[in-house]
Amino acid sequence: MKTISFKHVQFKVKDNLFVKINDLTLENNELLVLIGANGSGKTLLAKALHQQFECVQGDISTKYTSALVSFEDQQQLFADDFELRNSDTASDEELNGISVASLFSSTNNDLQTQVIKALNIDVLLTKTIRQLSGGEGRRVLIAKALCQQPNLLILDTPFDALDISYRQKLLDIVQYIHNNLSTKIVLIVNRKEEIPSCCTNLGVVENLSIIKLDSYNKMIQDDDVNTLLYIKDLPDIMLPKAPNTAEFKTDSEGNVFSLNNINISYDRPIIKNFSFSLKQGKHVLITGENGAGKSTLISLITGDNPLVYTNDVCVFGYKRGNGESIWDIKKHYGQVSAALHLDYRVSSSALNVVLSGLYDSIGLYTQVGDNEKAIAMQYLKLLNLQSKASSPFNQLSFGQQRLLLIARALIKQPALLILDEPLQGLDPIARAMVKSYINYFMQHSKTSIVFVSHHKEDIPKGFDYEINFVKQSTKPLLYDIQIIQTKHS
Repeated sequence: MKTISFKHVQFKVKDNLFVKINDLTLENNELLVLIGANGSGKTLLAKALHQQFECVQGDISTKYTSALVSFEDQQQLFADDFELRNSDTASDEELNGISVASLFSSTNNDLQTQVIKALNIDVLLTKTIRQLSGGEGRRVLIAKALCQQPNLLILDTPFDALDISYRQKLLDIVQYIHNNLSTKIVLIVNRKEEIPSCCTNLGVVENLSIIKLDSYNKMIQDDDVNTLLYIKDLPDIMLPKAPNTAEFKTDSEGNVFSLNNINISYDRPIIKNFSFSLKQGKHVLITGENGAGKSTLISLITGDNPLVYTNDVCVFGYKRGNGESIWDIKKHYGQVSAALHLDYRVSSSALNVVLSGLYDSIGLYTQVGDNEKAIAMQYLKLLNLQSKASSPFNQLSFGQQRLLLIARALIKQPALLILDEPLQGLDPIARAMVKSYINYFMQHSKTSIVFVSHHKEDIPKGFDYEINFVKQSTKPLLYDIQIIQTKHS
C-alpha cells in the first residue's frame, strides 16, 4: 500500500465546523500516536481519517480502506442490538440479539485466528452483545477491526475499559501489526503507558487539528506533551450543596446495603455463596479482570439484575422483592458506568444532563427551579464546561460526556455513590480533578462509595474494603471473591 499523505485538507463536520489536516504523511508500518485534552477534537479527527466526513478542500494522495474502533462504535452496536431485539417479529435472532460470532468471518484465516485467540474472543463467540461487559465489548470491536486488515487502522482510546492483562495483549498486537504488516496505525490515547514502544511519531490535537507533530523521541520532551500525559494530584475542591437530600434508611445494623449468600450463574457460576455488607459512610473498592463479575455484583445493588429477586439483597433498608419500587432505591444512589454512558443517547443539553441526576432519569422531563439550575451551573463551572451548558450531550466529546455524567451522579450528594470506571476517557487534568471530588465526598460527607477501576493510579485513598475477583488457577473461567479489610476500616 502506498504512502497516504494529506495536504491542506479540510473535512466538513457540519456548517462552520471543519477538521483540518494541514500536512500529514502516513508511511507503511507507521504508528502515529495522538494525544489531546478532552474536547480538543480527537474523535472527530479519527472520524475524518476514517472518511466519515466529506473532504471539501485539499489533497489526499491515495485511496485507502480504513477501520475505526471508538466508544461511539460500541454505543452504536448496542443500539443496533436493542433495535433488533425490540422489533415486531420474533425470530430466534431477533429475540436473542446480535451474536458475537456473527461479527466475524465464517472463513478463518491466520490473522483472525491469532487475533481471536490473543484477545480471548473465542470464549465470547457464543454470547450475544447484551451479555458482554464494557471491556469485553471493546475487545470484540478491536478484534473485528483488526480482522478487516485495513490499509489504515484507527484506534480511538482502545485501552479504556480493558484490564491490565488485556491492555498488555493489545499493546503486543499493535506491536505485531507494526512489525509484520503494512497497515498504518493511528492510535489515540490518554495515558503515557498506553503508548507502544514502537511508536514512530507523536502528535498533539487541539481545535480539531494536529498542531504539533514530530518523532516520539522529540515530542516526549515537549512541554505541551508533558502537560497532557502527566498530572499531579489536585487538592480537594469544595462541592456545591445538594438542592435537597432525600432521607434514607439503613437496615437494623446500619448497612446501606447487604448481600447475603449470593449465588449468580449464567453459562458459568459468576458469584457463589458471597456475602458482604457496607455501613453508612464506609467505602469499598472492587477489582478484577474483564468479565470476572464486577458489573454483575453492582447490578445486584442497583436492582438492574432480575436475579436480585431470587437472592437475599437488602438496600437502604428494603429487602428486594418485598414490594418496594425501583424509585425507592434509585433516589438514594448516584451512578457512573459504561453501561449508563451507552444508554445515555438523548440530545438533552449539558445543563439538563446534570439536572437529570436529581430525578434519576435519562434526559430531563421535569420542570426545575432556579436554585437547582444554579447548582447545576456551579458543577459545569467546576468542570470548565459552563460554555457548553446549552450544547446537546450527544454532540460533545466522550470525555466531556463522561464529566457531565459524573456531575449528574454527584449533584444530589446521594447516600450511595456507585462509580464503575468513572475516569474512563478523561485526560490527566480531568482525572485529577474528579479524583479530588471523590476525595471530598470520602472526607466530608456521609456518602458511601463503591468504586471500580482497572488503573491503580485512578484509585483515591481511603477505602475501607476491597472486593477482589481472583481467577482460579485450576478453572480459568471461574473466580474466587476475596474481601480485604484495609487499615482505614
